[in-house]
Amino acid sequence: MKYEAVIGLEIHFQLKTETKLFCRCKSEHDATPNTNVCPVCLGLPGALPSINMEAIRKGIAIIRVLNGTIHKRSRFYRKNYFYPDLPKGYQITQHVASLGTDGVLLFKVNGETRKVRIERMNIEEEAARSIHVKTGDVLLDYNRSGIPLLEVTTYPDMRSPKEARFFLEKLRNIVTYIGSSGCDMEKGEMRVDANISVRKKGESEYGRRVELKNLNSIKAVEDALEFEYQRHVRLLEKGEPIEKETRLWDEFKGETRSMRKKEESHDYRFFPEPDLPELVLTDEFINSVLDELPEMPDVREARYKAMNIPENLVSQIIRDRNMADYFDAVLEKYKDPQEVAKVMVNELSGLVRKHGGNYSIFPLTPHDFAELLSLKKEGKINRNQMFMVINMFLDGKGTISELVSPFLKEEVTFSLENVVEEVLKEGAGLVEKYRQGKTGVIGALIGMVMKKTKGKADPKRARELLIKKIEEG
Repeated sequence: MKYEAVIGLEIHFQLKTETKLFCRCKSEHDATPNTNVCPVCLGLPGALPSINMEAIRKGIAIIRVLNGTIHKRSRFYRKNYFYPDLPKGYQITQHVASLGTDGVLLFKVNGETRKVRIERMNIEEEAARSIHVKTGDVLLDYNRSGIPLLEVTTYPDMRSPKEARFFLEKLRNIVTYIGSSGCDMEKGEMRVDANISVRKKGESEYGRRVELKNLNSIKAVEDALEFEYQRHVRLLEKGEPIEKETRLWDEFKGETRSMRKKEESHDYRFFPEPDLPELVLTDEFINSVLDELPEMPDVREARYKAMNIPENLVSQIIRDRNMADYFDAVLEKYKDPQEVAKVMVNELSGLVRKHGGNYSIFPLTPHDFAELLSLKKEGKINRNQMFMVINMFLDGKGTISELVSPFLKEEVTFSLENVVEEVLKEGAGLVEKYRQGKTGVIGALIGMVMKKTKGKADPKRARELLIKKIEEG
């Protein structure tokens, strides 16, 4: 293909705070419309904004994990435009004096490391929510008005829609990891606008840029960019002009359509917000934010791989910070990372999904899980008994110590070695088949052992003994 895409993104993250950016109204998703409002977020005359410093903390954390420069001095501006969802007639945002600049994010596409530079990261307030109803009217919910956002603007460093998708997936992962935003696109906690132009490969000049909006998922971003790339190529091949405009993505038709001509920066008549002083941050404040940052996914990935944990298990664990924290807590008591990773990913995660879907609220503590793994390793309980105890515990039938106690107190009234000898005699036909190479019959022999011991034998140990005695005999 002789053409290449040139893509830059603008991502807005809703910062996870209790209250809005410039007032004390609650920042809630599902509140009754127009109940979390006050003179400040409704833009009533005489109301004065006051900065929510928790939003600044959340923003600084994102800037840091994007390897950006945190500016101790920044300023808010008024971005002027008229729209019903903007009660003041302007949006308070940052413009040329940003909270953060010059970031970078590394990510992999098909095993190849790519780099996208971040131009600036601005704190700003959200507009109201527009609700389109069947009558054709538009209702406005001002609960969203004034919710804190961090706008992340990239340089046009991406060269394909696929790269944009991988970049966004990595970005969303690290932002949720540090807890600055929930990044739930269905709830509007993460929104993406994409800018794309197309040029011939080898050219240095950019083509005519188009902005894409109404991208409500990462898949929609990739699909819209792919459609727009193909549209640009067709126009270039025909020698037809490409309009500089904003276009909407229609997910149902799988195409973009023109929304409006693209505005320039001067159209917004930016000027410093007179009701807010310059934002000045101390080293102590910035360091207190940085000290609270968790170990990042890339660092954890390297640490887990050094433990010889299979890569597919590592990728599952680091995807969820709560799962990774749980994993580390289990390892403090039970020092077998490969087994813990295998059991958590393949078995325990299914139970977590049934009981809240989050390791941070999972009733079974890492300490209790480690204890059960230890008992299994010592041969005091087997795998089936361990999960029997866990399921009874999750069903509220007692504590772990109460539930596991009967298994520990049961008297072992058999010698596993003697039982294996009996099974080998009774299953002589199966033994002969095993020696002929039909090793799958070992399962039937293990079943005979489990039946004779009423399920009390350790299947793994039974298997080892059966194979040893067959090969010796």
